[in-house]
Amino acid sequence: AEGKSCWNVHGIEIGTQLHSLAVNSLHRGVENGWFQYSDNHTNNQNNNDQPSRIAFYNGNALLTDDPYFTTPSNTINDKGITTQDSIRSILSSTNLLFAYSTVWETNPTRPFDPELQAMILSPKWSGTLASLCPNGCVAITTDRALNPEDGWKLVDRMDVGNPSVWGSVGYISVLEK
Repeated sequence: AEGKSCWNVHGIEIGTQLHSLAVNSLHRGVENGWFQYSDNHTNNQNNNDQPSRIAFYNGNALLTDDPYFTTPSNTINDKGITTQDSIRSILSSTNLLFAYSTVWETNPTRPFDPELQAMILSPKWSGTLASLCPNGCVAITTDRALNPEDGWKLVDRMDVGNPSVWGSVGYISVLEK
């Protein structure tokens, strides 16, 4: 992605309050000319002549039902598109993914990786994102790193302020399939 001037950026939020904050930030970014609105149900192929696109999704980002989500994974929206198809479309075209993963489950067999010095996201998150995102996708997660066994390479980490949990660590990973 080096030298890339156009990005497909997608945020997936499972909570409605944080989703609303993200959407409001998007509106401010559009007003300032930093982004343009994107239809997140189509797989738009960017080229360097197009502006960067950003879109947000609110709901179950997994391809299966999960006890932590009230919405089933296979619901159909008013356009006749299933949740699963939306997620596949969003993630398959994502260059940069933000995941506020502070409360997401860790890997049950290896919750902490001593080499990375990080808690590792559960396979349902790390593996799902790896299987759906394109090679070279940059993912930023909070307080949990993506699993290198799924093809994610941790390239940087950054301590960031997060008053909700007394600080967080942002993990920056690149998918190398």
